[in-house]
Amino acid sequence: MRIIIEPSVADDSNAHQWLDRILHRVSDGWHVWDINDHVDFSAFENTTWIQERGTKGLEILEDFIKSSERDVWDTWHHKKKIIVTSSPKNENEFIPEDAAKMVNEPLIIIVENQINDGKFIRRIFKELAPYISELLSIGAVRIDSIGGIGQMRHLIQDLLSNNSSGYRLIAIADSDKKSASDPESNSAQGLRKFCEAENISCWILAKRAAENYLPSILIKQFKPNDQRHLTKIEVWEKLSDEQKDFYDMKNGLPHNRDDTIYPLFQDISDADYCILEEGFHRTKLHRCWELLDNVGIDEELRNRSCGDLDNGISMIRNEI
Repeated sequence: MRIIIEPSVADDSNAHQWLDRILHRVSDGWHVWDINDHVDFSAFENTTWIQERGTKGLEILEDFIKSSERDVWDTWHHKKKIIVTSSPKNENEFIPEDAAKMVNEPLIIIVENQINDGKFIRRIFKELAPYISELLSIGAVRIDSIGGIGQMRHLIQDLLSNNSSGYRLIAIADSDKKSASDPESNSAQGLRKFCEAENISCWILAKRAAENYLPSILIKQFKPNDQRHLTKIEVWEKLSDEQKDFYDMKNGLPHNRDDTIYPLFQDISDADYCILEEGFHRTKLHRCWELLDNVGIDEELRNRSCGDLDNGISMIRNEI
C-alpha cells in the first residue's frame, strides 16, 4: 500500500511506537512510504519522531529521504492508499494504532483449492505480475483456502470475526459456466453476492475454470511421451476458442452425447466427441502450472484470456 503519514502525527510521542511498526513493514518491502507533494522535508525533519529518537530518528530521516527520491516506477503497482492521521474523516484515513495493525496484515487471496487454484494464481503472478509474485514470496500477500467454493464464505466470515483486515481480502473462484452465454453457477453467484455485501473484491473467472487458462505448451508437456494424451490434444486444438474456454478439462464431456443439453459441442464429430469424453487428468492437471518454469508463456496467457487475467490482476492491485 501507499502510506501517507501526516507531520502532525509524527509530532505526537504517543504515536511513535505505531509509526515505527508501520515503517518496519515499509522496510520489509510490504508497502511504500508515499511522500506526497504537501509533505516537505523541513516539516518532517523537525518532528519529535525524528528529533527526540536519537539514532532511530536518523534512520527514520534516512528512510524519508529515500522515499522522497524513489522513482515513480518503483511504486506504481501500489494502488491502495491510506493516510495516517490523528483525526480520521474518510474511509482511507486511520489513527496510528489502526494503521499499524492494517499494514501488518497481508493481503489474503482466498481460492477454492490451495493445490489446484493456488498453483494457477502463483504462475499467473509470475508471468504477468512479477511484483505481486515478489510480495507473495516475502509474505505481504498470502493465498489461502478451506476446500471448495461452498466453504469460502465460512473462511471469510472466520477472518472477519477474528478482526482480520476485511478490506484486504480477495476471493477468486471458477464460474463453472458451460458456455459464454451460460450463467455462473449458483455457488459462484452466491459467493459474489456475499462478497458484495461484505465489501470484499470477488473475481469470478470468465472461463469455466482455472484449467481453461492453461497454455497448450504446458498441456503438451504434461505427458509428452503419451500418445493417447497427444491425440487428445490434437482434438482439443481443433476446438473453437469458446469451446476451449468451457470444456471441462478435468472430467471431459458428458457420456451419452446429447447436444440439446450441451449444445456448445454439437458441431464436433462423434469420433472427436468420444476422445474428449475423457478429461486430461482430474487429479493431476494442476501440475501443468509448474512445468517449463523458464519458458515465457505470458503472451499466450494474455491472448487466450481476452483481458480476464489482466482485469483480475488489476483488482488485486487495487488492494496492494
